[in-house]
Amino acid sequence: MSNKAKQVYATLKFDDDKLQILVAEYFNTRFNIIGTYSADIEGIADYKIIDEAKLIEEIRTGIDAVSVKIGARLEKAVVIIPPFNFKRISLKVSVVTEDGRIRKSDVARAITNSLKTNVGNDLVVINTLISKYTINGISSRRFNEFEVCDDALIDIDLLCADKEMTYSYVRAVSEAGLEVLDLTLNNYAICKESVLLDNSINRNIILLDIGRNITYLTLLSKGRLISSEIIYDGLGNLCNEVYNAYHLPRGIIPRLVKYSVDFDSPHPGDAVFAWNSEDKPESITVKELSDLIEKPLNDFLDKIMVMCKPIIEEGADLWICGEGSSMEALVKRLREASGCEVKAYYPDTIGARDTELCAVYGALYVYKEKANMNSLNVNCVDMIRYEKIVDQIEEDVEGESITSKIKSLFEIYRDRDKEDI
Repeated sequence: MSNKAKQVYATLKFDDDKLQILVAEYFNTRFNIIGTYSADIEGIADYKIIDEAKLIEEIRTGIDAVSVKIGARLEKAVVIIPPFNFKRISLKVSVVTEDGRIRKSDVARAITNSLKTNVGNDLVVINTLISKYTINGISSRRFNEFEVCDDALIDIDLLCADKEMTYSYVRAVSEAGLEVLDLTLNNYAICKESVLLDNSINRNIILLDIGRNITYLTLLSKGRLISSEIIYDGLGNLCNEVYNAYHLPRGIIPRLVKYSVDFDSPHPGDAVFAWNSEDKPESITVKELSDLIEKPLNDFLDKIMVMCKPIIEEGADLWICGEGSSMEALVKRLREASGCEVKAYYPDTIGARDTELCAVYGALYVYKEKANMNSLNVNCVDMIRYEKIVDQIEEDVEGESITSKIKSLFEIYRDRDKEDI
């Protein structure tokens, strides 16, 4: 099977506390998830790389783990950049067609010309967003290739982020042995995956990407990404409250906070976690857990409302993604506080049904759109090796296929289970 029929893309994201990698195969007009990786990291704090050597090691560990999963070495990836110092620059670019019909190459040329714009010394363009085409005096968000016209006007938004931060992230990924295929902004990737730009044409949308230590607030309006702000708060403060009170294992607390807090539980006395402390049984109930995090949760929601209230009063919907969308109690409290439509969003694709994977999954759509526009044929893995593994055509020196090996392993474990019985 040729590479043109089957393509494999990878995306990579790291922020203050976590590294995520997602690998997907694009085949027959759709993405199939073939590998994911998520792990806590320590090399970044407040967007700055505080320990580059440590971060490079953490990225290499992730690359190795994903490579083993998919059976081929990961060589390239689209790197996701947080919208720190985000700025949008709007342009109108005129394009003269070469033969009286507008083509993808004309649009690509318009985007190339827009990138010559001076965005300042502290910013770098991460994404270009086409918000409108005006052809023969008629404006549309859709591009109709080969439409007859002599010239066209294209509205392009340059989406920028902090230059120093972006360059440091790219350098770390490159030093880890991974080629940076492209860059995309975290909030833009989420918008592409969830089709929020189209949903915002008739009504303002505030996207809340709630993480452990940082929350991104992004305003969408009339199909455009307008602005982005940051709150240095998230589920981490709620988790710390539980840890300080009970000193439970750090890995357990986030699950308790996200899935066990319930301010309206019909069974408030039910235990959500039990353990032994110095040979003495202890437990924490739904009510005890909920009461413990209620104040820091309300304080966090107050910060969100202070920033969102002016927009909400004009009419807006709230969309929550990231870890925060898994916390039903948070979503309910925010709905009550805002008085508007609040939706907890997560991808519904098999293999990516995790609220934290919105950006790494959405980045696939961002890059695929660019690849189609520029007729790019790129793969992020060694396709010769990958196709041998996936299509199960590689044989060892004795002529045994991978399928046969897997089958024999199942038979061994089946026989062992029978012996145990």
